[in-house]
Amino acid sequence: MTVTHGMDTDAGRRAGAEIQQGADRITELAQRLDLALMSFDWTGTDADRVRATWREQERPALDATAQHLGALAVLLDGEAQAQDQVSDQASGTTAPAAGHLGTLLAGLVRTGEGAADFESKLSDVLTGERDWSVAALAASALSTVGAGVGTVIGAITGEDLHWFDEGPGVAGGPVAAPTDPSQASQFHPVVARPTDLPSLMQGVTDSYQVGAEPGSNGDVRITRVDNGSGTPAYVVSIPGTETWSPSAGATGRDLTANLQLVAGNPTAAAQSVELAMQQANIPAGAPVMLVGHSQGGIIAATLASDRAFVERYGVTNVLTYGAPIDHVAIDPSVRVLQVQHGFDVVPRLDLGGLSTGSDLFPDRQPVVTLDSPGRFWEAGVNHSYVEYAQSVRDELGADTDAGRILREYQASLSPFLVTSGGSVSAVDVPVSRGGRP
Repeated sequence: MTVTHGMDTDAGRRAGAEIQQGADRITELAQRLDLALMSFDWTGTDADRVRATWREQERPALDATAQHLGALAVLLDGEAQAQDQVSDQASGTTAPAAGHLGTLLAGLVRTGEGAADFESKLSDVLTGERDWSVAALAASALSTVGAGVGTVIGAITGEDLHWFDEGPGVAGGPVAAPTDPSQASQFHPVVARPTDLPSLMQGVTDSYQVGAEPGSNGDVRITRVDNGSGTPAYVVSIPGTETWSPSAGATGRDLTANLQLVAGNPTAAAQSVELAMQQANIPAGAPVMLVGHSQGGIIAATLASDRAFVERYGVTNVLTYGAPIDHVAIDPSVRVLQVQHGFDVVPRLDLGGLSTGSDLFPDRQPVVTLDSPGRFWEAGVNHSYVEYAQSVRDELGADTDAGRILREYQASLSPFLVTSGGSVSAVDVPVSRGGRP
């Protein structure tokens, strides 16, 4: 080992070489996927949309990932050379500040974990061990690059911002939600009585509202519907992304979770929902429905892809809106419906589930596409959870294929829709991300 006042320069150079190899393999994969997607016989609107998304979004993302990793490799090699020069010039030179070195090492660990995850997925694809979606590969690569950029910033500033630093999920004690409107307040909305699809979606809106209270890191609202059958049913309402900072803090539903969920990796966001269900004491065998908007929909789909989870909690239905879930293999026993606006780009970020295997587009979950409330450039309006609920309300009464599908799905939800003699209650469970051990 080369003796220096800071970095183990031999290890730094080895890390740089491994990162450069990863960059080269990303470039190789992007070229192979480009050839696979563009060379086979497929025409029509769907073909044009998928290929345009690949060409304009996913391929540039993979290319940028390779470039950033290459730059990080060059940076590590340069730092190693500079460290050797300093050490050779004077053994008494002041060592780098502990804070800078500590954040550099912590960031390198995160970057290495991300690179290992991407390398493992890429190896699965190249060896035929397992097929991954293109979206999963891109998300893994982007989180690795993000961690690398955070490493550089941390090394410069001496402050570890924990870019893309996932941790364990945490759920607190349940708090009874008000059933009397006179007892409700801004951050404690009254329990919505679920009688149709829009009122089921209202539970997610209410959970967003609870999670917006100052000092909160997120909420999951769990509604109990008792129609007197002897077995109550439970609706788990899961909001979407609540912060877009690359710094992984206490709010679990953030940019880090978005990338890790799409990459198919464990997240505090998903784990905290399961812990919230435990805190709510959902009994074994009770029907459970998961409802999620945006990232909340990805969480719902991810949980429902776990056969053990489905059986343990009796999950029978999943409803998502504005969520990219085509890449998730949900348990076939679960009845799923995904809703999207025509101009909402978010549910299309999965490229329709485009896979690296011979079956480019595995069976997708049923989807209903509704007219967009805004123009195609009004991304916030078209992705709004409030607008989604209104669109579903409008379409339910329409004499259209979309209206028919919505009505048929709603008819399958009788355990979760309260009758005139039934009762409804709910708890709000605070959720967050814990620190890494």
